[in-house]
Amino acid sequence: MSALRTFCIEPPGPPWKNTFGTQRLPLSISYDELTRRTRDMKFRKLSNSLGAEVLGFKIQGDLAPAVVDELREAFHRYQILLFRDQPISFETHIAFSRYFGPLDQHEHVPDYRHPDHPTLIKVTNEGKERSKVFGQQWHSDHSMAIRPSLASLLHAHEIPDVGGDTMFTNMCGAYDSLSSGMQRMLSEMRAVHTVIAARHLRGLDEKTLAKKESVNPPVIHPVVRAHPETGRKALYVSEMLTSHFEGMSVEESRPLLEYLFAHSVRPELVYRHQWRRHDLLMWDNRCTMHLALMDYDHQQLRRLFRTTIEGDYVGEYAHEHANAA
Repeated sequence: MSALRTFCIEPPGPPWKNTFGTQRLPLSISYDELTRRTRDMKFRKLSNSLGAEVLGFKIQGDLAPAVVDELREAFHRYQILLFRDQPISFETHIAFSRYFGPLDQHEHVPDYRHPDHPTLIKVTNEGKERSKVFGQQWHSDHSMAIRPSLASLLHAHEIPDVGGDTMFTNMCGAYDSLSSGMQRMLSEMRAVHTVIAARHLRGLDEKTLAKKESVNPPVIHPVVRAHPETGRKALYVSEMLTSHFEGMSVEESRPLLEYLFAHSVRPELVYRHQWRRHDLLMWDNRCTMHLALMDYDHQQLRRLFRTTIEGDYVGEYAHEHANAA
C-alpha cells in the first residue's frame, strides 16, 4: 500500500498577485494516485480560437497541487475548460470551484441566487417567459460590478433535446486583430458598464430600474485589460452591459461601440458549445464573452447552476469619478 502524505495547496506570492485565491486546502493522497491523475489528464482543443476539453479527469475528492497547477496552466492557455460527464452534487461543484479562488456570494444578483447555496446562481427557464431569460446578449459575467468576476463554472443538470447552446468569443483575439492605430486609441479609453443597459430590462418602469441600479451602481472599466497571468491584452466591452465611453454621451459612443461589438464576435473568434447533461464548463471572464442562445423548445427544461470566482481587479464607481471631476 502506498504511503499517504499530507500536502497543502498554497499559491505562491502575495494575494494581489495570485488570481486564484490564497486558501490553504488540506489534501491526503498517495504518490501513486497523484502521479496517475497528472498522467491520465489530457487536453483536446474545442476550436481553433479557444477552449479545450479535459480528458481523463473526474471531479471528486481532494486535488493534488500538481493537478491544480496543470488545470490552471491549461485554463490560461485555452480560456475555457470543458469537463464532460460530471454527475456532481452542489457541494462538490462548490468545493471544486474553491480550488481556483474565493467564491462570489452573488449579493449583487439576489434574484438568481440558490436559496440554500448563495455561491450558486440558477440559470434556468423554470417559471420564466422566454423574453425575460437573461444572458441573450454578448457579455462578460458581472462586468457591471465594481469587482467583475474572474471565472465562472457552469454545470448542466437538465438540458433540452435540441438547442440551448452557449456561444463564446476570444476577446484577446478580438484585440489582436484590431489595427495598431485602433489599439493605441482604445488603450487610453475607459467605458461605463451598467446593469440597466441590458436588453432584457428594457420596458421596465423607472422605479424598478432605479432599484436595480442602486444594487449595482454604474462602474468604469478600461476598454482594454491586460490579463494578469498571460500578459495578453483583451477588449473589455460588451453589448449587454457597456453603455458608453467615459467623457462621451451614449449617442457619441454608439458608432465605435457597435463596431467593437461586431468585431469581437466574428465567426473565426467564436466557439459554440452544445451542452450535454452533466457538462461542467469553466471560462475566464477577463478575456472571453458569451451569449446564451434561446433556440430551443421552452416546454423543455434547461436547468444549470453556476459558481463565480471573485475578481482580481477593482474598477471605479462612475458617480465617484463624476464627483471628483
